[in-house]
Amino acid sequence: MAINGWEGLFARRGGEAVIYGVGIDLQSVPQMGEAIGRQGERFLRKIFTPGEIAYCSKHRGAARHYAVRWAAKEAFYKAVGDVLPRKYGFLDVEVRNLPSGRPVLELHGSTGEAAAHYGLSFRISLSHSGDYALAQVIAIQEAGKAFPGIEPMREHAAGEAIRLC
Repeated sequence: MAINGWEGLFARRGGEAVIYGVGIDLQSVPQMGEAIGRQGERFLRKIFTPGEIAYCSKHRGAARHYAVRWAAKEAFYKAVGDVLPRKYGFLDVEVRNLPSGRPVLELHGSTGEAAAHYGLSFRISLSHSGDYALAQVIAIQEAGKAFPGIEPMREHAAGEAIRLC
């Protein structure tokens, strides 16, 4: 299930959708290259889906593409916190690119089911430059799909998003 979209990116008046969480992660491209060099295919198959491996391996400087996907997976879990199933893995979160080149998240297994159940969609931004790869994930929640005991971010009167606890 591809989960993405501008719908509800920012908290809307009327309660249509709110930003639930934001995650960001920075990954070292040389460290990713070293890990791939040491562990090879075994490492790649443990962390990346077949689609991600196919995409990254066709590019020169594949380590930067792997590094930014690793960062996106980490940023995803930071954005959703601990509300999704405890038994998740890196293979549950896949970064794909639309024909336009825009990256999207595709969630698999219980992670995808839980995200759909709680009305979550995601926007991601990826960047790599030199020795670093960066990913940011914004989790957007539909109105009426609140997590038990957890409040999403709401818009403050001055326009800043704050988390209500």
